Amino acid sequence: MKKLSELIEECKEKGISLPETGKVSKNDLIRNLAEYHLQTHSGENSPLEQIMPQLARDIQDLSAEEREEALKSDRYACGEKVNGVRGIMHIRPEGIRITSRNRCSDTHLLNELTDNLPHLCSLDLGQWEGSIFDGELYLKEDFIDLGSKTNALEATAALLHCGPDKAKEFQDLNGKIRYHIFDVIRARGEDLITLPLRERLEHLHGFKGAVESRGYGEFVEFETLVFADKEEYFRKVIESGGEGIVLKDLKAPYCPGARSRSWLKVKRNSTLDAIIIGHERGKEWDKKGLIGSVELGVFDEKGDLRSIGRVSSFPLQKRIEMTELVNGSPSLKREFIGTVVECTFQDLNKNLRGRHLQVVTFREGANSKPISECRLDFSNEKERLIRAGIAIPDSLPTPNLMTAYLPNP
Repeated sequence: MKKLSELIEECKEKGISLPETGKVSKNDLIRNLAEYHLQTHSGENSPLEQIMPQLARDIQDLSAEEREEALKSDRYACGEKVNGVRGIMHIRPEGIRITSRNRCSDTHLLNELTDNLPHLCSLDLGQWEGSIFDGELYLKEDFIDLGSKTNALEATAALLHCGPDKAKEFQDLNGKIRYHIFDVIRARGEDLITLPLRERLEHLHGFKGAVESRGYGEFVEFETLVFADKEEYFRKVIESGGEGIVLKDLKAPYCPGARSRSWLKVKRNSTLDAIIIGHERGKEWDKKGLIGSVELGVFDEKGDLRSIGRVSSFPLQKRIEMTELVNGSPSLKREFIGTVVECTFQDLNKNLRGRHLQVVTFREGANSKPISECRLDFSNEKERLIRAGIAIPDSLPTPNLMTAYLPNP
């Protein structure tokens, strides 16, 4: 993403007026630049209406009482969270076109994915012209071979952003990207965003009938909402290997671009104790003379030390406390090597590193723990990698980590 100063300069070059006083945000500048390119576009296909999808908040942001209320209240329904790439489908006179939630670095317009999804964009759904839907683009298999094995989310993103010919060739041979629809923003020209979800679902049900009657269920599917026993449903999703669920307020409108509490994601999370085994520098933190992130490790079932990822989400005061300058560069103080922290992660990726890894607390004082208790059994994940034909990553130590300073477990 461009720096604020670069965006300001870009606005000046294009004659876009800036406020004379007060602060200006990156988001405001990006919106202004996108609007400029919308108005000045002269290509064959005009850019699509710029609709940012609504985003879900993490249920952990809420208090324990609010979390319990959302899970038990009749006001919320839930559906399984699909791990894919967000896509907004526009049914227009020229056919179906799809945008993502990411922006082009040159025009700041939402990236269009249409050319990489010919099987979706050639569907005959003209009777629903003027409609806009929100959903997730994804591949069904856990691991996909793109020259080397990669997980489905990474493969989906790669296929949506490579050349159209390459994307089509792969999908013809290995299976198509599917579209999982869970909301409707506009139906046959009627704007629905102010309607509560319960009413929007009636329009979505009508569209589902049209899709199924034409036999398009192979490529387009619809979210199944659960209205009761949501905690039990979450448990079943996790047991079957799913990522989690999204709770949705049936009385809430659609909020484009907002991370609203009317959608709450409830994800699988694991908690464990890990050891600080090193650090990484970061450009922005370098300027402030502070370390960027710390590397966390655990001992596996064989007693080998493995990195489970890097974390930068810890308080500023702790970052200051952990940093010393070595030859003018920020470095991790040696006494913090071997510090035990409690952390959470969603699951392990193909490199046996934690996805969405976060530090919860530092194990200090009465809360302290020995590094010998920082263990994780990777055997199930290793077995899954072996079945998929993916090489298991080597254990530590590696030269860039200060494992020599660790106390004995």
